[in-house]
Amino acid sequence: MPAKDLLVETAKEPSGKSRKLTPVGDGHGRRFERYYFRALATAVIHPAAGQKGHAAQLCYVLTRDLSRGGISILHPAPLCKGQRIDLELADGRKYTLGVQWIKRLDRHCFCMGCCFVSVNAK
Repeated sequence: MPAKDLLVETAKEPSGKSRKLTPVGDGHGRRFERYYFRALATAVIHPAAGQKGHAAQLCYVLTRDLSRGGISILHPAPLCKGQRIDLELADGRKYTLGVQWIKRLDRHCFCMGCCFVSVNAK
């Protein structure tokens, strides 16, 4: 799916007129509550441990939800646990993330839960 189509899909608000962040799910015993957050972001995906000599990959990812502890992203290829991602949102906010878990959603769609390693001010 082209990036412009992803933007159209993500521009739709969740049900209701409120622009407040809305909790997602029941928390599943998580440390922090998750909130719906869809945005197209630029990502620099660094090679996984043991893949020396590979270059970092610059691409777009779609965010899914966030919490005080991290953010989940959608990407067409699975990443490795512990892999580092430098994420930049459209408003210039930058984060360094570490992949915590990976879940296959479809043939070319993987969801990765990532923890915040560092938050860089604009």
